[in-house]
Amino acid sequence: MSRIDAREAVVFFVYQFDFRKETIDEQIDLYVKDKPDLQEDLEYFKSTVVGVLTNRDALDENISKFLKNWTLDRIPKLDKAILETAVYEISSNEDIPTSVAINEAVRLAKKYGTDDSYSYINGVLSSYEKSL
Repeated sequence: MSRIDAREAVVFFVYQFDFRKETIDEQIDLYVKDKPDLQEDLEYFKSTVVGVLTNRDALDENISKFLKNWTLDRIPKLDKAILETAVYEISSNEDIPTSVAINEAVRLAKKYGTDDSYSYINGVLSSYEKSL
């Protein structure tokens, strides 16, 4: 599985996390069991999932600063998961260039989001990058 696929798996895991009752570790075990290809990039997957979910409040606070005429609760949950993952990668993963995190978030938004998702996700992440 490529890093692109692993990142997509992280976004989907973060998206579905709130809909289940199991702990993070239990959900990771169940998720990975259904995706054997994820073994190739399991360390990235686990560390990113745990990082996003344990730092969610801070990530959401950072994201909220750059939403114009929006609040976080109005954003589609999948778009929120994309933003949380990208902001986490930008702020916490020095191995991933900021431009890659932003481009991947925009790619995922184009692929899975609404017609306008990619545009405001790009805007939020670009503003966040400039603030650093």
